[in-house]
This record gives sequence, C-alpha cells and structure tokens, in this order.
Amino acid sequence: MKNGALIVFKKELARFFGDRRLLITSVIMPGLLIYLIYSFIGSSMNTLVEDSTASYKAAAVNMPAVIAAQLEQMNFEIETITPDQTEQYKEKVRSKDISLCVVFPDDFESVMANYNSKTPSSDVPNVSVFYNSSDINSSNAYPLMITTLDSVEKELSNVFDVNALTDDISYDVATEEDTTGTLMAMILPVVIMTLLYSSCVALAPESIAGEKERGTIASLLITPVPRSQIILGKVCALSVMSLLGGMSSFLGTFLSIPKLMQGMDGESGSIKTDVYGAKEYICLIVLILSTVLLLITVISIISTLAKSVKEAGTMVMPLMMVVMLVSFLTMYQTEVKTEFFWYCIPLYNTVECMKNVFSFSIVSQNIAVTCAANILYSGAGIFVLTKLFNNERVMFG
Repeated sequence: MKNGALIVFKKELARFFGDRRLLITSVIMPGLLIYLIYSFIGSSMNTLVEDSTASYKAAAVNMPAVIAAQLEQMNFEIETITPDQTEQYKEKVRSKDISLCVVFPDDFESVMANYNSKTPSSDVPNVSVFYNSSDINSSNAYPLMITTLDSVEKELSNVFDVNALTDDISYDVATEEDTTGTLMAMILPVVIMTLLYSSCVALAPESIAGEKERGTIASLLITPVPRSQIILGKVCALSVMSLLGGMSSFLGTFLSIPKLMQGMDGESGSIKTDVYGAKEYICLIVLILSTVLLLITVISIISTLAKSVKEAGTMVMPLMMVVMLVSFLTMYQTEVKTEFFWYCIPLYNTVECMKNVFSFSIVSQNIAVTCAANILYSGAGIFVLTKLFNNERVMFG
C-alpha cells in the first residue's frame, strides 16, 4: 500500500478504534446480542416443549381399558364421558379447558375382537379425535393420541413390520456431518450475507457521505495525496472494520445455532458445529474477505453519489434487496454448480461457495474463481470511485 493510502488507512482505523461507542456497537454488541437472543429463543422453546408435555387432559367415549392404560403412561388424564356429553366436551377443547375429546363407537371392542386381517371388512369402526390446533397442549397431545391408536391398530392386524429391529441398528444412514452440513448450508449463507451487508452499510456511508455532509471531505481532498490513494485507504480501512463487525455477528450466530436447533427439535446434540475443520474455516474467511471488499466498494460508490448519510441509506436499499434475493434463491438448491460462469456472478458466487463449504463439497477452483472475480469487480469499482472523486460536481455538488 502506498504511503498516501497508508496514511488514510491509519486515519480511518484511528477514528474507528478511537471511538469506544462505535467500536462496541459495531463489533462487540452485534455478535453478543445475536448469541444471547438465539440462545434465549432456543432455551425458551425447549422449556416450552418440556412444560407442554407434562400432562394432558382428555375426555373419552367408550375408550377401551387397554388404550386408556397406555395413554396414562404418557401423562394423559382420561375422563370417561357419555355420548350425550360429546358436544359439551368438544366445546371444552375449543375453550382450551381440556386437550382432546376422543369418541369410540359403541361396538369398538367387539368389532376389534372379531377382526380378521386376512379377510378385512370395508366397514371398519371410526375413532374421532377432536383437538384444538391453536392450543399448544392440544397440538402436542394430538399426535401422541394418533400414534397410540396406530400402534393398537398394528397389533390387531400386524401383517409385517417396518424398521422394527432397533437393537444396534440405525436406519438413518446420514452421519452427523451430513445432518449438520445440510442444515448449515441452507441457513448460514443467508445469515452471513445479511450480516456482512449490515456491517458494511453501517460504516461506509458515514465515512464518505458523512464527510461530504459535514464538509470535512474538502480538507482531505486538498492534501497532496492522490485521490486514488485516498480511496484505496478508505476502502481497505472500511473493509477491515466491516469484516470485524461481520465476523462478530457470524460467530454469535454460529455458536448459538446448536442451542437454537435443540430448542426447535427437542433433541440434544443433533447439530454439531465441531465437524468443521481448518480447511472449511480458511475457505470461509477467504470468501468473506473478498465479499466484504466488493460490498464496501459498491456501497462506497453509492455513498459518493449521495449528498448525505440519510440519502445514502436510501440509495443502498436496492442493494440490500439484491443481497437478500440472491441468498434466498439458492437456499433450497441442493445441487453443486459445476459450470465456470456461475462463479463469476457477483454475490451469487459467494453464496454458492459458502453452501459448498458448509456441505463439505469444497471445490478449490470454484473458490479461487469467486475470490478472483470479487477482487476484479472491486478493482473496477475503485476505478469508478477515482473518477467520481475527481469530479468536482459529484464531490461538492
């Protein structure tokens, strides 16, 4: 880096690190808040699931004793009612006083006792299970009731079993790496791109449009330092600052995901973040570096065209939409792109490579092309910035 650019680079970093409030709000707080919020959500959801499965109240008409005994082992409190009381207890389900109302036919036990699986009848008894989908307890109780009734039905007409042998046999052949990779590849590229954009847009407009608005850009431009070096120093400094903010947010998200997923699926240890090694992290850091450089360059161009920080914030909104659209478009694409040109498309190439990294499908050539393309586009952007800085109407308009 040339001497003039280095001076501007140090000036921008000194401004950033010298302002404790800016440092805390841009680097420390985002990652810390994301970690705390996601962890709290995961813990709350996990507690909610545990609390909601404590006990269920159900009313039943003509329920066989064998089924009632199974349900009582699953924390069901069964209240026996008559057929005439069905509507009354359906209303209790609607008002969330009880979880379920189950109605068995009068001759249910006799029909089941005489059932012949080899000559099944089309006239089979129907069991009605009334529940309330707007009630958490009822929504949790309903699948448990259905599962219990299904198991009873299988016992009565057990022609064959599916995956019944459970001793030392796992029917799901996916490894922890496969499970974690699939989930991470779907979620994290979107999250990372959003966080990187947020970090860049929080700093770049203030550094350029803010100085134009305050009038301090004029004193910088009249120095003997070439404007191309001023731009290079600003872009590099902003990239470093944005990278710190983006990495803080990423770490907060990455570390809180296992706890968030545990709260969502209620299973401990289903998501392992320690399956990634040094290779994946190095590839990810290289991708983030080149992407931050590109985002900072584009936002700096927009900020240079703006007359104030507020105007710059409005003008960068379309870029936010592009970042979000590209990220979400690739969320549910599972195939790995092999064609060269996909990795020359800015932003899309980064998202695609991140998906490959998180799903353990790293192709070094694709990452190299992506980084080279991002740097090339950033160089072209710096050239455009130089032209804008040399335009007095744009700078002092």
